[in-house]
Amino acid sequence: LTQLFNQGGLGNIVQSWIGTGQNLPISAQQLQQVLGNGQLQQLAAKMGMDQAQLTQELSHLLPRVVDHLTPAGKLPEGDLMGSAMDVLKKLL
Repeated sequence: LTQLFNQGGLGNIVQSWIGTGQNLPISAQQLQQVLGNGQLQQLAAKMGMDQAQLTQELSHLLPRVVDHLTPAGKLPEGDLMGSAMDVLKKLL
């Protein structure tokens, strides 16, 4: 997840979620830019939502989920993206 955001030029945003300070917001458009249409379409289909609705929900939930998974400001062992998606599936 951090690599995707870094490659998309939004590394500072995901780092704010991981760190112990205030979380920077992310727009649905920025999420689409970072995650790509293909990945979002697959996830939307799995969740039974349209892509626009999913992207909007993710823009609100993902910062809080990543912040929750990194309480000490450090990345957890394993796959942050997978862990975040597991939590998001429960919330959505």
